[in-house]
Amino acid sequence: MAKRELTPEEALQRAVRFSERYVHRGPYEFFPEPEVVAEVQKGLADNERKLGYRYCP
Repeated sequence: MAKRELTPEEALQRAVRFSERYVHRGPYEFFPEPEVVAEVQKGLADNERKLGYRYCP
């Protein structure tokens, strides 16, 4: 069975959940400018859709 492609919205939701869990688990915090965080999350989502992995943008 072929793997279903993620929609852009699904990929973004996955990237947001992933980054929120990552920050929550470690001694990390998000960059103070939400626009920058959103752009990185969007890049993670795009990479997951295009490459199959959430490579850091």
